[in-house]
Amino acid sequence: MKNAYIWVLWLINTIIFVLSTRNPIYLLLVLIVLFTLGNHKAKAQHRKAWIGLNFRFLISMVLISSLVNGLFTHIGLTKLFQFPENWLLVGGDITLESLIYGAINGLIIGSLYLSINIFNLALSVKQLSRLIPRAFHPIGMTATLALTFFPSIQQRAREIKEAQMIRGNPMKKISDWLPILLPLIVTSLEDAIILSESMTSRGFHAVSRRNNANLAVISLVFGTFSIFSGWILNLYAYPQVISIFLYVVGGSIIILTLIKKGSEFKVTHYHQVPWQKIDILLSIVFLTSIILQIISAVFFENSFSYSPYPQLSMPSFNIGGVLLSAIPILPILVSDHD
Repeated sequence: MKNAYIWVLWLINTIIFVLSTRNPIYLLLVLIVLFTLGNHKAKAQHRKAWIGLNFRFLISMVLISSLVNGLFTHIGLTKLFQFPENWLLVGGDITLESLIYGAINGLIIGSLYLSINIFNLALSVKQLSRLIPRAFHPIGMTATLALTFFPSIQQRAREIKEAQMIRGNPMKKISDWLPILLPLIVTSLEDAIILSESMTSRGFHAVSRRNNANLAVISLVFGTFSIFSGWILNLYAYPQVISIFLYVVGGSIIILTLIKKGSEFKVTHYHQVPWQKIDILLSIVFLTSIILQIISAVFFENSFSYSPYPQLSMPSFNIGGVLLSAIPILPILVSDHD
């Protein structure tokens, strides 16, 4: 799965499922899938400590979230112990239900972190920079340049350090590192000036007369306000049709603005990743999964939800949730094809 857009669909599908369920069974299944996929990608890049580092992060999030929710949320029927009522914020019953609820929050945070981590493993810096919308081409160019220059700055700093040590600088105190700073700044500024002159000679500074930045900003603000208004109305139990309408209007305005703005920038890619049959098949699977999850969230609100309150109970379990939680494993199944 080398196409970056397929990985974007994979990430969107995984995040939507993680955020739409609080069922610990499905979350644990997703975590098993993500650890399996992440380990597969990490081994390909010779990162041996990937599982250990991410597993420690997951355990830390579960413990911290469980502790915080248990201390500050005094809801539930299964009382474990009690702090004095006069203790600020933490005074009251510490219940099993509040600890479990916090642990579920930790599982969600860990799943989101793993999803983004795997996304970064799967795509190179060049692929990530090309995913930036063309409307933000100057910003994408700046980010690409910064990422490109960073390794060279590190290499130059090592060379200057070695030269200082040859001259007898022990490099043990903070003051010993000051001679590195000035040569590093001077050489970096020289490279920046050379790059700016090269980009200017290629016309990068030229701005199209059709470029109407103010109108684009107003459109983006209006679209964002429309989505935010739909979310607020949904919180106050207004008819969900109104919220969906505002979401669609706001999203359409933002997408059309980005397309219109992006058409003003002419960008040439010298290496295009072709769409193969397996890419089309995977995109159909991920899009279908996303649509099914959205329909389930809108019309069947309790399909994947779970709450340990007011008393701890066994979460529900169905084949649909298992299939959706297993979809993120698909990149491994097509790795042989790659």
